Formats: sequence, C-alpha cells, structure tokens
Amino acid sequence: MKSFIRRHPLLSVFAFVTVCVLPMMLFRDPSPSNELRYLGIVDEALKGGHFFCFFDNGIPYTDKPPLFFWILMFLRLFCSATCMWLPCILTALLPTFITVAVMDKWLRLNAGNGEITTLQRLLAVAVMLGGMLIMLQTFYLRMDMLMTMFIVLALYTFYKLYICQSKRTDKWLLGLYIFLALFSKGPVGILVPVVTIVVFLALERKLGRIWEFLGWRQWLLMLLLFGGWILGAYLEGGREYINSLLFHQTLDRAVNAFAHKQPFWYYLGAILYCVLPYTLLVIPALIYLYIKPAKGNTYERVLLTAISVTFVMLSAFSGKLAIYLTPILPLIAYLMPVFDITTSARANGLKKAAVIVSAAIIMILGAALWTLYLAHGSEPFSLMAFALALELPYLFCTTLLAIAAVFALAGLGSIIVTCVGGWQKGAIAMFVTMFLAVFAAGLTIEPLNEWTAYEKVAEAALQASDGGNINTLYMNRPENMDIYLDSEVTDFGNDVDAFLTGDRRGGVLIVPTAKARESTSLKEYLESSEGTTVGPYTVYGL
Repeated sequence: MKSFIRRHPLLSVFAFVTVCVLPMMLFRDPSPSNELRYLGIVDEALKGGHFFCFFDNGIPYTDKPPLFFWILMFLRLFCSATCMWLPCILTALLPTFITVAVMDKWLRLNAGNGEITTLQRLLAVAVMLGGMLIMLQTFYLRMDMLMTMFIVLALYTFYKLYICQSKRTDKWLLGLYIFLALFSKGPVGILVPVVTIVVFLALERKLGRIWEFLGWRQWLLMLLLFGGWILGAYLEGGREYINSLLFHQTLDRAVNAFAHKQPFWYYLGAILYCVLPYTLLVIPALIYLYIKPAKGNTYERVLLTAISVTFVMLSAFSGKLAIYLTPILPLIAYLMPVFDITTSARANGLKKAAVIVSAAIIMILGAALWTLYLAHGSEPFSLMAFALALELPYLFCTTLLAIAAVFALAGLGSIIVTCVGGWQKGAIAMFVTMFLAVFAAGLTIEPLNEWTAYEKVAEAALQASDGGNINTLYMNRPENMDIYLDSEVTDFGNDVDAFLTGDRRGGVLIVPTAKARESTSLKEYLESSEGTTVGPYTVYGL
C-alpha cells in the first residue's frame, strides 16, 4: 500500500475521497435552497425546449450562465430528474480532482529539479481537499468548483506562457479557459485570471508583454464564444432577458447586491473557517509568505498575486458568501510546500504545535458531540439546550453519533501521527479524519432527509391531496418542491389571512408543525383536519 501511494499519490487520494463521498451522494436528498432549484430549472428547460434562457417556475433565471445547466441537462439522459450522485460527480467531484491534478503538475513544473517530495505533494492535496469549504463541495451540487477548475487552468496556462514552457496551442487555450470560467458561473470567472495577469505583469514591470497573453487570439476567441451565447439568449429570451443577464445580474449585484449583502471586511473572518481544520497552519503560512517571499520563485509570486487580487476584488463587491472564496483555496493549499521548503526545519516546532492543537480540537469536538448525544433528554441537558436554543431534534440521531466517534478517535490518531511522524503526516491524517466523518455521515444520513429536504413531505402531500392544490405556509422556497409533485405549489409565505380567504377545497396545506400551533386563526381552522407529520412539517388535508 505504501509503495502504491508513493508511486500514485493522486490516484490514491482520489480513490479514497470517492469512496468517502459516494454514500453522501447516494443517500442524501437535494437541499431545498439551491440543489432542488437547479434540478427544477433544468427540468423546466427540457420541458420548454430552452437551452440559452432558463426559468425558475416561469420567472427568468439569469443568475448563472448555461454551462452548469447544460451538463445537468445532458445527464438527464442517464438518470431521473432528482438523481444526485451522477450530477455531483461530474460538476463537483471531477472538477475538484482535475483542479488538484493541474495544481500538482504546476507545483512539480515549478520545482524542476525534483525537490518536491511525495509527502509535500500529499500535504498540498490534504490541505486543499480537507479544508471545510472544498470538502463540502465534493458532494454538493454547485458550479463553484467548475469555475475554479477553469480559473486554475487559465492561470497555469499563463504561467507556462510566461516562463516560455508552453505548447503552440496554449495561447488559444488560455482564451478558452477564461471564457469557460465565465460561462460556468459569471463575471468572477473572467475577472480573476485577467486582472491577475495584468497586476502580475505590472508588479514584474513587464506590462509591455501583456499582448503575449491577452492578445488578439484570446480576445477574438472569447468575443466569438460570448457573442454566440448572447445571440442564443436573445433569440430565446428577447431584450428583457439580455438586460437582466448583462446588467441586473452583474453590475447591479456587484455595486448594490439585492442578496447576501456584507461589509467589506466579511472575507477576513470567512477565510478562517473556510480552511478549517487547517486555520492555525495555513493563515500563519500565508502571512509569512507575503512578508518573506522566496526570491526568484515565479510560481509563488503568481499564486500570491492571484490570491490578493481575488480577495480584494470579492471584498469590493457588495454581495458576499463564504463559498465565493473557492477559487483562492487551491492556490493557498499549494503554497504549503513552498512554505515547508522556505522555512525548512526552523519552524517545525510551531507547525507541529499548530497541527496538534487543531487535531486536539477535533478530538474534543467529537467527545463533546458524543456527550451531547448521550445527555439528550436529561434534565441538565434540557436546561442547557434551552439556553442555547437547540430546538433541532433531528440533530440527536445516529449521524451525530457517527461523526462524534470519527472525530474523537481519528482526532486522537492525528495527534499520535503528528508526534511520531511529523507535522506533514499529521496534516494528512486530519484530511483522512474529515473524509471519514463525511463517509460516516453519508451512511447514516437517510433518516435525516425528511428534516433537511422536501422529498418525503412532497410524497405525503401527494397522498393527501387527491389532485387538489398544494398550499404552503412559512416554508423556505417551497416552489422548488414541484419537481416531486409535477404540479405548481401555491406558496402563501407568512400570510395566514391570504391562505384562509383563498380557495382551498380538495387540496393540502404543508406548514411547519411549530408554526401551525403559533397562529390562533390557523390553529382553529386546522382543528378539524387530520395532519401527517413529516420531519418538522405537518401535511393537512383540506
């Protein structure tokens, strides 16, 4: 096994990660907020024959470009409308693996003389994949890793062109990668590589070379592809759709976001938990490399420039979410071997301490979760839960116990590995810990679906409806439930009076159980109705 890992380190990691995340893909239902909405948009596009314009329950959806949806539409040929595992593999897991492979190749190209060891390569992979934000995206249906893959490919291609180790086709590929990054998620895809190239050349005092990298080939290819996309969208959606696509969803969101508004400094705090459990290791390493960059290391300078440019740019935009930091996380992780080489043995004690403290926190967290599970229902715990407002009964399940056991045992194992084998092996052991926790959660998550997703409650609504209207109150994006129901959902939001005065004959009402008891008028109306409880919701026949 050691020999195989030494000869095929990336293949070993990819196989391990795939095994760990597959149960989560197979047994977890789509989340209501995004995953279910994306699947619904694709279903609507296929039924309506739209390939450039997308609609969410009849409302134009211009938030995201088509590439991600095209992949999901293609996959519908092989799986059902609500299938999760195949879309997750092709839009999340596979792009993650390709990003790792490109970054690893870039790292070894930079080394040149073979000073990068297998242990350092595994360290970089562990920090990237074991970091919380990317780890969660290996089994979550989103387009961020798809965009990140193309951004990394663009930056790597620029690096090869810059150091004159490129192929004849690389100048065209650079333009293609930049466009595909834009085509995956939006303007950040084009801004990150283009602005990074300009700023890097300016810092290197070689701005005159810009046309070697962003010349007529790149711009011609990008303009032709962009023009084809916009033409297709115009022919399908008209001028209003184009206006929303180009202005409302780009300039308006960047300057004055209508969702996810956060202050300028938001990402300074977000980065701390995005790289967990490696925060104590990664953040000091990053600060050190900015203060004392290695002389003559073009690889390091390109990565540091890209990280700075992206971080400042994202901070300047009005709308912010932690997941938007995804493009910089591979770059940060693959600076760890440089940090290891630069600091040599001088700071090994501090690095070791950072890993041991992080592993100890994981172990303590596991022990705390185990105690929480065992204490559930006891009077002292009930008082503590009341103080913390822990009104989430689904937390106290087998999944919590499984994660607690992995964290407690594997956290202890990481401490032992660090003490015996060094901080690099300890960091890799923490990566193993995180994915074993994902594996344990995936095997036990099916009973949680009725609490975290809509499939079970939709099935109950179908049985009770007799073909009538499906009405909802106090629910988060219930319109996305229509993918299970094959009919429209009438959502009354929080307006109980509007529901009570509407036409409700022969239908059902889906409402959070707690909310049904809070409203006096709703409680009185539902007294004569027999309800079916599914997770936190109750389905009433009307």
